[in-house]
Amino acid sequence: MEIDIETKDLNDKVTVIRLLAHPIRYSIALILYKHGVQNVGTIQTSLNLSQSTVSQHISKMREAGIVSSRREGTKLFYTLVNPMAIQVIETLG
Repeated sequence: MEIDIETKDLNDKVTVIRLLAHPIRYSIALILYKHGVQNVGTIQTSLNLSQSTVSQHISKMREAGIVSSRREGTKLFYTLVNPMAIQVIETLG
């Protein structure tokens, strides 16, 4: 059996796995999976991290399409939207 390592599907999966392999990003995804829509302040409090640290990691996740955001006034709210990321969280918990 041959596997084409250049396929978009394979590369998308590897990107999700690579991003979620970081403990902070995995924890953010887990919070969003368990609690739904959250803002940076809530995530920051849950993880006991600085706002800038959480924002930097969420930015990488947003660029990769793992989370989406919506603005309400001055706050951004994030949702876990990537099916592969959701599957990783469901599998690993």
